[in-house]
Amino acid sequence: MLATLLVVGLVALGYGVVTYNRFVRLLTHVEAALSDVDVLLTKRNNLIPNLIEAVGGYAGHESGVFKEITALRAKAMQATSVEEKAQYEENLRGLFKSLFAVAESYPGLKADANFRQLQQTLQELENGIEAGRRSYNVRVREHNILLKSFPANLVGNFLGRTPCTFFASKDEQERQLPKVDF
Repeated sequence: MLATLLVVGLVALGYGVVTYNRFVRLLTHVEAALSDVDVLLTKRNNLIPNLIEAVGGYAGHESGVFKEITALRAKAMQATSVEEKAQYEENLRGLFKSLFAVAESYPGLKADANFRQLQQTLQELENGIEAGRRSYNVRVREHNILLKSFPANLVGNFLGRTPCTFFASKDEQERQLPKVDF
């Protein structure tokens, strides 16, 4: 009887250690993926002053968009939570659309090599941010599934683990499928 309890106890302890290590591994992957997104967001935020300067040389009277982008950039750089980062990232993308709409009105600006290079760099960063968000969300999903799965949830709850937050867009336009007319 005592031997049986000892074996059951050792198996439970072994399972707890293995599950703990899985949580550590998954959480490390989540943190690394978020760090990758942060690096890209910082690069994009550092590109903003150059972009505003390039557009401002042609469209200085469009200062409202420039001020909004500058203010939002400052707030985005102070964001600490995933929710804040996602919200500011989404808002900045919307303002970039406005900025490029302004740029469309100035053929000289569209032909400017510096502006085109900045626009291309921004597009590459946006693509990287999107890929990074997907990677982060995959890692979060893996972590959260383990946390909700039995019997790993017993270990997770004992350790005080909580679900990680997805890097999600709240923009309804992104969630809806585009209409295609044939």
